[in-house]
Amino acid sequence: MTSLRELQQSFMKHLHGEASQHAEGSEHAEGSEIVQHIQSTPDATAQRRLDIYAIGYRLRLKEAITTDFECLHGYIGDDLFDQLMDSYINQYPSQHPSLRYFSQHLVELLSTQKPFVDYPEIIEIAKIEHAFNHSFDAADCTTLSTEDLSKIAAESWPTLEVKFHDSVQLLHCKHNSFAIWKAITDENNPPDLEPDNTTWLIWRKDLISRYRALDDAEMYALTRLAAGDNFSELCEGLLDYFEEEKTPSQAVYYLQTWLNEMMVCGFLLSSKKQYF
Repeated sequence: MTSLRELQQSFMKHLHGEASQHAEGSEHAEGSEIVQHIQSTPDATAQRRLDIYAIGYRLRLKEAITTDFECLHGYIGDDLFDQLMDSYINQYPSQHPSLRYFSQHLVELLSTQKPFVDYPEIIEIAKIEHAFNHSFDAADCTTLSTEDLSKIAAESWPTLEVKFHDSVQLLHCKHNSFAIWKAITDENNPPDLEPDNTTWLIWRKDLISRYRALDDAEMYALTRLAAGDNFSELCEGLLDYFEEEKTPSQAVYYLQTWLNEMMVCGFLLSSKKQYF
């Protein structure tokens, strides 16, 4: 007698194999291990019933990709996007019970596969949508406010570290891909591709994904604090951007801005070795 685990493995092999790669209405090649365990009906053979399920499974995966990358779909068109989805499903079979994670490798595929690798804005648009997807369903936390700054003792400021909300991301684009993404989102004609070196901040506030461009100084500050630098190390690095007497107040201004934008989940006081 075949065990339940063996049946499950055989069924998944069928879904990830030739049956799931056939066009709708086609028949799966004979020899699938699972077919002998499926009952035929007056309306359809066991093989046909398996093929219908496999086709439906593949269409559901395509629906998940389309939902996650709606703007990319709009930019490259139906035919090319369908080719992209087929390649992705073949190379990256679903490995997680939740569809949230299924399309997470799409940027990797675009970065290596023709013709997409020759169009940098396509890769950047995919990165933008992937970042927004993460910001939307990133793990929640209770964010701090500017009032919490008063809880920090003066002697703790130099070693203060910051814990950011999981939705906070920095995305550097070398082209005007954000303008292209915005035009598609607004159902307008996208602008022509142009060079545009800009770093964008993406995060979630009040259950809404937000974004804005960053200047070099704020990008540096966010990058260093997110990497684990403390307040003293941050101020030292910001001397490359501001005069010495203005640097601490500028660092505090950044911190107040991020607190108001609900980007900060905690402060680590090295003396206590804990966040609050």
